[in-house]
Order: sequence, then C-alpha cells, then structure tokens
Amino acid sequence: MRRRTQSNAPATPPAPPLLTRRPRLLDRLQLDLSAQKALSLLVLLALVIGICAGLVVIGFRQLSEGPAILYLPQLEDFESLPPLWRFLLPFGGALLLGLIFHWVTPSVRSVGVLHVLDRLHSHQGRMPLKNAVLQFFAGSLALLSGQSIGREGPSVHLGAASGSWVAHRLRLPNNALRTLLACGVAAAIAASFNTPLAGVIFAMEVVMLEYTVAGFLPVMIAAVSGSAATRLAFGHQAAFSVPASQLQSLAELPILFVCALVVGALAALFILSQRHLLPLQLRFHPLLRFALAGAATGTLAVWVPEILGTGYDTLEMAMLGQLGIATLSTIVLAKLVATALATGLGIPGGVIGPSLILGACIGGAAGHLANLWLGAATASPGLYAMVGMAAMMAALLNAPLAALLAILELTYNPNVLFPGMMTIVVACLVSRQLFSTQGIYQESLRALGKAGTPSWRAQMLSRVGVAGAMERAVTVAPQLLDPAQAQRLIEQQPAWLLVEGENGAQALRTADLANFLQRPKKDVDGEQEERDDSEKIDLLRLPGERLQLAPLSWRATLLEAHQELEQRGADALYIGRDYDQGNPGVLNSDVAGIILPQHIEHYYRQ
Repeated sequence: MRRRTQSNAPATPPAPPLLTRRPRLLDRLQLDLSAQKALSLLVLLALVIGICAGLVVIGFRQLSEGPAILYLPQLEDFESLPPLWRFLLPFGGALLLGLIFHWVTPSVRSVGVLHVLDRLHSHQGRMPLKNAVLQFFAGSLALLSGQSIGREGPSVHLGAASGSWVAHRLRLPNNALRTLLACGVAAAIAASFNTPLAGVIFAMEVVMLEYTVAGFLPVMIAAVSGSAATRLAFGHQAAFSVPASQLQSLAELPILFVCALVVGALAALFILSQRHLLPLQLRFHPLLRFALAGAATGTLAVWVPEILGTGYDTLEMAMLGQLGIATLSTIVLAKLVATALATGLGIPGGVIGPSLILGACIGGAAGHLANLWLGAATASPGLYAMVGMAAMMAALLNAPLAALLAILELTYNPNVLFPGMMTIVVACLVSRQLFSTQGIYQESLRALGKAGTPSWRAQMLSRVGVAGAMERAVTVAPQLLDPAQAQRLIEQQPAWLLVEGENGAQALRTADLANFLQRPKKDVDGEQEERDDSEKIDLLRLPGERLQLAPLSWRATLLEAHQELEQRGADALYIGRDYDQGNPGVLNSDVAGIILPQHIEHYYRQ
C-alpha cells in the first residue's frame, strides 16, 4: 500500500455555509405567506388594501361625476340636453378616447375586468401601473361623455391594481398577491355600489373562482374597509330608495317565469354579440372603433336619451314604476345595442351597471303587465324590476349568488329573495343551456384569444408559493473540492449540493458524495491507497444522480414552477430571492432551496 505524501498546499478555505440561517422578520413573514401560514398578516394587509382601493374609487367617482355639473343641471340628467348635444357628447368623447388610445402603446390599452382576469390567470396577478392610470382617466372621460357603460369595470381594475401595487411594494409571494388582488376587487365593488357582501361574493365567484376560509377572511375585511371609506365620502344611505314590496299571489310566478325566459335570452344575445365584436379590437384602430361606438350611441340617444351614462336615474324610475311599458321596451332595445357596441369595440367601461338597467326595464314591463292581467292585487312593478335586475346580472356574469346579494344590498328589501332565486335559476339555465353561453367575462377572454377559466389543478397550485414547498436543505458548492472540504460539507447534512458547471447548474445528492468518500481508492494494480488531501474531487464527475437545474424566483407559485419545468425541460428548479422570471440566475449564497417535480405532485395529490 502506498503511503500518503506530505502536502505543502495552503490551508483549504472553509466549506460554503449551509443556507439554513435564521431569516429576518420580513423574510419569515414572506415565507409564511408563501405557505399560507400567515392568515393574520394577510387580513391586516387586506385592511390596508381595502382602504387604498376605497380611496382610489372615491377619486375615480369624483373625477367621473364632478365635471358633469358644467353641462348637466344635475347628475345623470342627460335627458335635459338638446338632441344635437346628445349626439355630439358621446361621439366627441369617443373620438377623444380614440386619440388617447392611439397615443399609448398596445400593451397599455388593456383595461377593465377582462384585463384583471387575464393578469390573474396568466400573469399571477401582476398588474401594470400604466394600464391602471389609463383606466382611471379614460374611464372617467367615457362616463363624462355619456357612453353606455358602467363605472364598476374601471373600479374593479383600479381596486385590483391597488392590491397588486401593495403586494409588489412589499415583495410578497405571488400566491399572496392573488389573494390581495381579490381583496382590491371586493373593496372596489363595495365602494362603488356600497355593497360589501356582494363585493366579497363577486371577488370569490367571478375573480378567484373558489371558496376557501383563507380566501374569504381577507376579502371580507377588505370589502368592509372599502365600503367604510365610500360611506364616509358619500353617506350611508342605500343606492336606491324604493318602497318595500312583495309578491301578493303565487299566480304572479308564471309571469316572473316568462320574464326570466326573456332575461336569459337577452343576456345570451348580449354575450353572443361580444363573441363577434371583441375580435375587431385586434384588427381595427382604436380611433375607428371608438368613433363607430360613439356615433351609434349618439344616434340612439337622440331618440332615447335614457341610455346615456350609467343611467342610475332611469334605473330608479323603473323600480318606482314611473315608466310605461313602451318606454321600458324602447330603453331595453336601445341600451342593449349601445352597450354591446361600446364594450365590444373597446370603450373602457363595465357591463354590470347596464345589466342592472336592462333587467330593471324588463322586470318593470313585466310588472305592468301583471297589474293589467291580474288586477291591483299584485306586487308593484318595482319588485319585478328588482327581480329582473338580479336575473340579468346573474345570467350575464354567470354569478347567481353575487347578483342576488347585490340586489338585496342595493334595495334593502328581503322580499326580493324568494322570487329572485327562481328567476335567477331560469335565466341562467336559458343562457347556458339553450344558447350554450358561459359568463360574459369568460366568453370575452376566449374571443380575444386569452386564457379562460383555469383548471382545478392550476387553481390549486396557484394558492401555494414555492417557498412553502421547496427543499431548504441545500448548499452551493464549488465544482472542485478536496476531501477535507467535502467532509465538512457532509457534516452540515444538506440533502443536495448545487454546483455551477459549464453546462449550467446541477444538483448532486450529498449522499452520493458521502458514498464516494467512504469507498476506498484503488491504484492501477487494484490495491487500496489513502486519498491525498490535496487531490481535488470533481462533483460533476462523481457516480450518482445529477439534476439539471433552472432558476426561479422565490415569489413564484407552484403553478409557475410546474410551467417552468415543462418549458425549460429541467429536472428541478433552484429558488433565489432575486431571480425574476425570464432573468437567468447565478448560483450564490442567495439560493434558498430547490423544487423537484415530486414536490409539486405531492401537493396536489395530498
């Protein structure tokens, strides 16, 4: 056996430390959010976001309503304008909007609820600030110029952007960002309509597409804080002052049934129109599209001025029974055409407000017919209008519970629940089954070639961040080590050694290194000999399993990790605090752990 020769090599540097140091407070909280273990912190952040979203919505309402006193005797009183102004106002406003959208880059033009859903499903809820700024001013201009849209679409965008901005500033993991975005949406709906409960259900039913305790609690407190902010600014009264009314006889149910059939058919017609109009946004210039929408709205407004603006004054008149059947029918047809063109051609506004007006007018007309056919012993047309509102909103948005609760909070009339539930079921069945349409938002996303409803598996993987599921027992090691360095690495007991080589980063099990050191070295004659301390060990040439690695930000979710593994063809991902998506990382002391495919599979199979 050969003797070990004395080496004069300099002392070897200490092995790289194992990255299991005690994290700072902020790091600890971020990791807890990634693993869904910091519910109290999430609720606190939701409170802050609710206040922020409420203040932004208050500012938006002030900007979209305040300047109207310069040309309207009172808010929403477009009917008092002469016919020429009723044409020029929406047409001129549409032209100005077209110029604004022409000046901004195409990526900034995406606004509204569709933009929120697209960013949530395809970009983990990261909302660009430039789009929100455009939505704030363009949405205000659209409402001031009388476009046939609702203010809740811009409000949802601004609320979601508020949640995303706070999460981005605090560098929170993306799974927490999704929840905080939903908090902003709930606060915006609550602040826009003074309906906190409907805001919560809308955020969970339409945006998050899930019902979990961890999601409900932050969204609830955000809705409360957003509603509190708007009540301080605009008062505590209900949005509509309508006398209490209830069904007087079960004989009225057949009329409500027919009303629900009509509502479901018109909701489906509106959704089908968006299938054909939305692709035009990808083919034609904004100025041309907006000019067409503005001209159509202005032309219709010459004869039916009630379609201009949000139309809440018309909505209240329909609920009070102050409009006749002919007037209500005319408003329905004109409003349907004007709103379909405005939203389909890209005018920055929402569809919830117009859906309420359409439903109220259809229901009000049904109420008048009930009074004619069944006599005075029937409910007032106002109750029918409320029921119609709930049915239209539910069928259009595919959100039955949010619609029912919205009407309850808007009117403070519990008598709407019994007939409302029946009409909502019928209207939704007509829209979904007879006309094969989904909700307006999902259909619109598909028409624009964007991702629709994510699968249950994608939803599940989006809830948890990689920092909550990764293997943390890792250390970064140089490719060449002497036996002493290798032994010190083994004593620290990491599960994986991460090595940067010529072909990129690779992971080696520490157990393979330990087995190699325990194996006796043999010379050319097959005799055992002692290892020389100066002899280097190449970690990338050791026998054993090695994984090809790719970088991923610690803020990513398990869904992003799954997608990254498939796209890059890597065996595993190493997680770093400063690695952004698309920006290749470098193995250094900032590596916090690795994600293997079995970590992802274990999560969604448990």
